[in-house]
Amino acid sequence: MRRRRKREQQNIILTVSLGFLILLLIGYFAGTFYFLGRFLPNTTFNDKDVARMTEEETEKVFAEEAMEYTLTVKGREGTGGKIKAADIGLKPVFNGAIGELIEKQNPFSWPLSFFKNPRLGSKNLIEYDENRLAANISALGIYDDQREPADAYLSEYDRESGYSVIPEDPGTALIEDRVNEAVKKAVELLKDEVDLDEEDCYRAPSVFSDDPVLNELKDNLNNFVNVKLSIDYGDNSETVDGELIGQWISVDGTKVTLDETKVKEYVDSLAKAHDTFGIGREFKTHSGETITVRGGNYGWWTDRPNTTAALIEAIYNGESGEFKPVYFAEAVKHGDSDIGSDYVEIDLDNQHVYVYKDNRLMVDSSCVSGKVSAGNYTPDGTYAITYKERDATLVGETYSSPVSYWMPFNGNIGMHDASWRSSFGGDIYISGGSHGCVNLPKKKAAEIFDNVEKGEPVIVYGGKQEVPQNDNSDVTQLTEEQQQALLQLILQQQAEAMDGQINEGGQQSAAPAEGQ
Repeated sequence: MRRRRKREQQNIILTVSLGFLILLLIGYFAGTFYFLGRFLPNTTFNDKDVARMTEEETEKVFAEEAMEYTLTVKGREGTGGKIKAADIGLKPVFNGAIGELIEKQNPFSWPLSFFKNPRLGSKNLIEYDENRLAANISALGIYDDQREPADAYLSEYDRESGYSVIPEDPGTALIEDRVNEAVKKAVELLKDEVDLDEEDCYRAPSVFSDDPVLNELKDNLNNFVNVKLSIDYGDNSETVDGELIGQWISVDGTKVTLDETKVKEYVDSLAKAHDTFGIGREFKTHSGETITVRGGNYGWWTDRPNTTAALIEAIYNGESGEFKPVYFAEAVKHGDSDIGSDYVEIDLDNQHVYVYKDNRLMVDSSCVSGKVSAGNYTPDGTYAITYKERDATLVGETYSSPVSYWMPFNGNIGMHDASWRSSFGGDIYISGGSHGCVNLPKKKAAEIFDNVEKGEPVIVYGGKQEVPQNDNSDVTQLTEEQQQALLQLILQQQAEAMDGQINEGGQQSAAPAEGQ
């Protein structure tokens, strides 16, 4: 019983399957017969949907379209226009071409067309007057006021943005042969629109804004000009920024370098404008008189070669911020009065020393300066205290003088106590002065010692003397070689003072008689 029921079920399945297969075959052959004279499913012809159409139906659609046909020609910047079928004598001419395409199809493959998209085309469906087409193209005005393309390029330097790439101008200059070809193709395929830009009908720039060489040069330039350095000169300051650096730049391809000669010239100009070493200074004395003090070894003195090298390095490294020049010598401040408010004033006329702190007189004392009759002048000028030392021994060729307070300021010339003297001031210095130092009472020397610091200005003026012995002149007027020679001389004098080696004319003898 079970076996019989199973056989019946199998027969039913077989019958249904055969029936379904027969239906599929009937449907397939019916479809094949249907598409014997029609385009297959999903077929397009000249971009028009012609699926399931016969030759007559397709020709009718294209004939109607051809009679009403209008081509829109689209150019740049709103140029272009329309060309109508009647303007160029356009009319359909089929000549069996559509029927031939239908015959070439394989109607047995019609089910596969549902999974494909057959695209057919032909340029032989219409005819038109090519001369009239050319005239209509010209009449569109697309060739009027054409602008040639321009390459992308670098902008001039801008304080805010540095250098930037100015984009190319594509222009509106057309390539006539390409225009004619693109329009003809569109007409022959009965397209609604032709975009001259998309059809590559315009002349193109040769350099575009994304050009790697152009952008590399821009980046390299900006690495330099984006640097901004401020150089402090007190109430005044100098700025090294892109506008200035741009004048120093040399470009070779994409490589950007600095013209070191121009940087050196700039540093020279800074030194000449701001260095004060050796210049004459307006100085208001303790009595209120304003005088000019010349000579000395005090003031700002720029080391031009090393400053130039440091400035070049800062720019190459892309550094910004404050830049400090390299100096051979420095004053306590910048500005018209670079001696500041803490200084020592030595009045040789009145043989008196004054010590100021914050422009307040802290100590004053009589003194004895260089012996004029022997030519041992204490030179006028502005100096700086080289250092200060307790219990020094000042040594010369014929003497050795111990002092409690030693404050050199001009090589081996300085201020110190002179315990061998019983009086100070007046005209002692003319015939009984020192070899050049400023002798002080021990108590006053101690007070001065406590109130002065290394580097503090010392202004010396007056007295009976000839041309100052240590007039360094204005270093800004010296060549680099002359500046180096002067520097070596000053360093040698300072070294001698620190070693206690006092030359003749640089220090009082060890135990002079009163009045010598």
